[in-house]
Amino acid sequence: MAYDIDPDQAVSIVAIFLFIDAAFVGFPLLSNMVNGNGLLLIPLVLVVGLIAAGVGLLQGRQWGWYLALVVVGVSALLALVGGNLLGLLIDALIIFLLTRPSTRAKFGVR
Repeated sequence: MAYDIDPDQAVSIVAIFLFIDAAFVGFPLLSNMVNGNGLLLIPLVLVVGLIAAGVGLLQGRQWGWYLALVVVGVSALLALVGGNLLGLLIDALIIFLLTRPSTRAKFGVR
């Protein structure tokens, strides 16, 4: 028997993690900008993508599901390169929750 979770709860959990992830990427980025170290494009795009994906998921938009998988994949890649095990585990949890059959069905993804 496959384990499945309520899709509404899964979406809420994922959105919260996306917003928290955006904060953890965004605050050091903001600190760099304030200290005059310049603006880093990849972290900025990642923060915008994380926030947009979270909002899209909460609104039940199909593009939010796809965007969430893309930005979480990028985040997981950066966590893997940076040796951030906690970030990698959270990204794995997000991917697990998004790929549950009932969550995919909620967004009309086959």
